[in-house]
Amino acid sequence: MRRTAAAALRGLLLSLLWLAFSGADSDYWVYGAVSVVCAVALSLGLLPPQGPPRPARWPHRLWFSLVLILWFLGQSVVGGVDVARRALTRQPDIQPAVIPAPVQLPEGHARQLAMVLMNLMPGSMIQRSLPGEELTVELHTLSASLDPAGQWERLQHRVSQAAR
Repeated sequence: MRRTAAAALRGLLLSLLWLAFSGADSDYWVYGAVSVVCAVALSLGLLPPQGPPRPARWPHRLWFSLVLILWFLGQSVVGGVDVARRALTRQPDIQPAVIPAPVQLPEGHARQLAMVLMNLMPGSMIQRSLPGEELTVELHTLSASLDPAGQWERLQHRVSQAAR
């Protein structure tokens, strides 16, 4: 039951995504059907459902996922403009630094998502994680003035909100 519900929901979401990208052109429906079936099978194999579906949580997750996506896109634009400005000045305002920052998310998909998103943001990336009593990441940044530790903290908070 749990696997069937997960497959149906994923199939619906991936079908809508395919329709949005293809422009709902009927010439491509066969390709879309094959692609969606393969993507659903792959997603079930790689990310099997963890528990029973909880439809009551979906509006909360959907809202905070949308907030996370919009925040990430905004940060990417602001960061990209800042990096371009720093690189294009006569004297580039680039002073690379490595800044440690704590990991607040528990082991799992949310932590992995936060790490991937942090690496996609302009101006800073996770250089490595340092195991220990409290997991810490080293953030490599173009300049400490970009406040990568604060950005990492805000990103983790938004990811945790979307994962609840």
